[in-house]
Amino acid sequence: MKSFRIVPVSLFLMALLVAGIPAGAQTAGTTDVYQGGEVENGGTISGKVVWKGTKPNLESFEINKNPEVCDVDGSQKRPSNRLVISDSGGVANAVVYLEEVQQGKPLPTEGAKLDQKGCQYVPHVTIVPRRAQLTLSSGDSILHNIHMFDAASYNIPFPDMNVVVKRMRKSGVVRVQCDAGHGWMNAYVFVVDHPYYAVTGENGEYTLTDVPPGKYSVKTWHENWVVKNKIEKEGVITGYEFGEPIEQTKEIEVSSGGTASLDFELSQ
Repeated sequence: MKSFRIVPVSLFLMALLVAGIPAGAQTAGTTDVYQGGEVENGGTISGKVVWKGTKPNLESFEINKNPEVCDVDGSQKRPSNRLVISDSGGVANAVVYLEEVQQGKPLPTEGAKLDQKGCQYVPHVTIVPRRAQLTLSSGDSILHNIHMFDAASYNIPFPDMNVVVKRMRKSGVVRVQCDAGHGWMNAYVFVVDHPYYAVTGENGEYTLTDVPPGKYSVKTWHENWVVKNKIEKEGVITGYEFGEPIEQTKEIEVSSGGTASLDFELSQ
């Protein structure tokens, strides 16, 4: 069995000083911490995420529980909300953000909301600052169950119009689904360490403001709309598995007080 020696903190700090490393400095393997403050002569990055080519035929989701609330039109199907393309070709619900940005405007402290309405999550994609609160609510008079995966791990029952508040402590992408028999319900929450994130609107447009002048890598993320597998239990579909998220990266330079334009394209 290996033995471990406990080194007093004072000796550890002395070793850092001998090595020429300040006691408060970050060592290899740690993550740089974003620094927020006043931005002088900040610029703007704006653009669109657009669809190129023929629009795909999306697979509808089967409504097999609580039709009185979930199936208002009687079709027994819920159209996929995983790829929303406007008449002008804009793609909604894509996330655009600066990659590995170290400093800029302050990270907001205000949280976000996620509602369960008509057996779907509203909004479908949302952003919440790390350490801020995510308010979870339900406007449906039936049992839902929010199950979060990846950057957060919560399993929260929602009996009849409940409200729950959770603090989001770990940055990353949170995948959300309902485990109460509504397998088509899905959403994503981005828990972020810096403020330079945006979700595209219904026309695919986004804007990042107060960006310090400089060169940046701009990344876009889209959840993917392709159904890879249907999860069944006793002949009933209880969930879906989708393709890996689609990500792209482009480089851009922001001038002092200027506006830079950057578009992204998605296709089959």
